[in-house]
Formats: sequence, structure tokens, C-alpha cells
Amino acid sequence: MKQITILRHGHAEKQDGDGEDFERRLDKRGRREAEQMAELAHALGVRPDHILTSPAARTLSTAKEFARALGFPLPKIRHDDRLYLAERAALAAILRAVPAARRHVLLVGHNPGVSRLARWLSGDDAISDFPPAGLCTLQADLGSWAELDAGQFECLQLRWPDDGGPRR
Repeated sequence: MKQITILRHGHAEKQDGDGEDFERRLDKRGRREAEQMAELAHALGVRPDHILTSPAARTLSTAKEFARALGFPLPKIRHDDRLYLAERAALAAILRAVPAARRHVLLVGHNPGVSRLARWLSGDDAISDFPPAGLCTLQADLGSWAELDAGQFECLQLRWPDDGGPRR
């Protein structure tokens, strides 16, 4: 059995004309969202044994907040340059390379890729674009991440910040 929790980073600072998108940090709202959703993930029993994140400032901060809340060692967070603004196909390829021994992956990335990945994995077109700090946990009966394909996963939870309850 494999689980994946797909997470979009929290709200980020507005990009100024000269600023680099990659360097945008979480703003005050984004830090609050990351903290709130990390606490919720803990309460829901999300327990990743592998965290993958885009190395952009906003995704890395979100991943660290989740790692702290979930008791995951910060030095074991895996930064992957290919995750920065990655589309669904690239995200799926990265997941297929996760070691088979890993049972639960937390993937922290960007829209539209993370939303498209959740829809593709679950086959559920009703999954809308994730808002900042939105998360989705999916589960499939796979022996290896290399077997990952479209429509294999069941959506266990789909949650948005401040949404007042489960979306599923």
C-alpha cells in the first residue's frame, strides 16, 4: 500500500517587477496557512516517511513547517530542482523513482502541476485547482512507486485552509 500527500505551498509574497519568482517567500498569511494545515495533517494521521519539495523559498518553508509538525527530520527533506513549477508528467516521473520501501510521500510543489497530479492519480475530475496550502492524500495498493499510473489512487482527504471541514 502506498500513500501520497500532495501539498501546494502557502500564499507567497507578491512578485515585484525585478524579483525572482523562485525567491518569493511565504507571506504572513502563507505562514499561518502552512502552520494550520501542518497541524491538521498531524491530526489526520499524515505520517510521511519521505518528503520531496521544490527548492523554491515558499515550498521549502511549507515543507519545513510540515516536517516539524509531523516529527519528520528536517535534514531528510529532499529538495529536487525538477519540482520547481513542474507539470503533472514530470511529477509522476519523479514519484516513480521514489524507493519502493517508502510507504508515504509528502510532495510539496506548485500549481497547476500538483492539482493536475491529484486529478490524474485519482481519476477524479471533480478535484479542483488547489488553493495555497491545499492538500490531498491519496492511497493505492501498489508494491512499488514505479507502478504509479493514472486512476490507481483513492482520495482519502482533500482539505483547504480555513474551509471549515473536509472537502471529502
